[in-house]
Amino acid sequence: MAGVGDPNRDELLAQQGALARFGELALRSEDLDEILREACRLVGGALGTDLAKVVELAADGRTLLVRAGVGWRPGIVGETRTDISDPSPEGVVLRSREPVVSPDLAREDRFRIPDFVAEHGVEATVCVPILGVDSAPPFGALQVDSREPRGFGDEHMSFLRTYANMLASAVGRLRAAAELRERADENERLLREVRRRADDNERLLRELQHRVKNNLQVMVGLVEVQSRQAGGGSAKPALRAIGRRIEALRLLHDKLHIGGDVDRLDLGDYLGQLAAGLLRFHEGEAKRIKLVLDVERGLVAPPDQAAPLGLVVNEFVTNSLKYAFGDGPGTVGLRIATLGGGGVCVELSDDGKGLPPGGVPSGGTGMRLIANLARQLQSKPEWGADGDRGTRLRMNLQLRRPF
Repeated sequence: MAGVGDPNRDELLAQQGALARFGELALRSEDLDEILREACRLVGGALGTDLAKVVELAADGRTLLVRAGVGWRPGIVGETRTDISDPSPEGVVLRSREPVVSPDLAREDRFRIPDFVAEHGVEATVCVPILGVDSAPPFGALQVDSREPRGFGDEHMSFLRTYANMLASAVGRLRAAAELRERADENERLLREVRRRADDNERLLRELQHRVKNNLQVMVGLVEVQSRQAGGGSAKPALRAIGRRIEALRLLHDKLHIGGDVDRLDLGDYLGQLAAGLLRFHEGEAKRIKLVLDVERGLVAPPDQAAPLGLVVNEFVTNSLKYAFGDGPGTVGLRIATLGGGGVCVELSDDGKGLPPGGVPSGGTGMRLIANLARQLQSKPEWGADGDRGTRLRMNLQLRRPF
């Protein structure tokens, strides 16, 4: 059986039409003010009144703002505020989370009508909560006012509650979208800050790299000058050996600086160029000693692995030039190849007079340095020979992936 004041067929059709039109707007619009304003217009028209409003509950959980409305004089919408503790219909609704219906305010004793509502001649009202989505606090209340006493039946209440739930869903969608945009903006800001700091760090690293390279160049020059002034004895070859080791490190820094990457370099390019430079370093050796390179390109290594490998190449090639060939011609080889499981093999060889009896190199400074460098690389030097002549050094290691 229909309740008092239930709508007739035409009113039901108007209400259904209002729900349909509002649903379309709530799905497509990204403007909350537009949605709230149109919600008031449609609901007021569907219920045959010219007064409707949406009251928003502020973040403080107490202040109520007339956020949107139709039929109100200027200065009400967007400006008028009340308190949730006030004995008003919207205050009662938001405290209880239940609808309030008053068909005749002259007989009402449950609450007091706000002054601005009374000034508009309101004599009947119905107010329903706009609940929060996913247990969030309520957004506010939807209120329809009439300038004459009138009843609001069960069908009216069902219509208004459905309308308020659609409003709550639209508000939840827009708030979620706004939160996502804020998070995206914050993430973008943080990303820009990370990039800026990374750029600053890279710039500082490049500057440091440049200064280290220049300092090493100066050290090479000083050692070379000292070796020329050393005269005879053991001081001159010792100084030149130090100079070659510094030159190996200088070349490493030079490669990093020119390549633009402070944390990686092409291992084959670096070691091949280092070996060729060592032949040129020894006057006249490049004419009688041939360098054979068999290196895979694209093997990238971090500087803390490339530097010890460069020093190993320096010691092996230098010892070959000093002891392996006498005054005759010869060949020095460098091979770099990948192994299974991400490993790499670095093999150095010459076709000189070979290792001493027993196949173990003598314990000079260079050999001790190679052994120490191999331990630093977590590798083991494997010495051998091709037949009766020549010396071969093989080292297997795992290249760490540069960051």
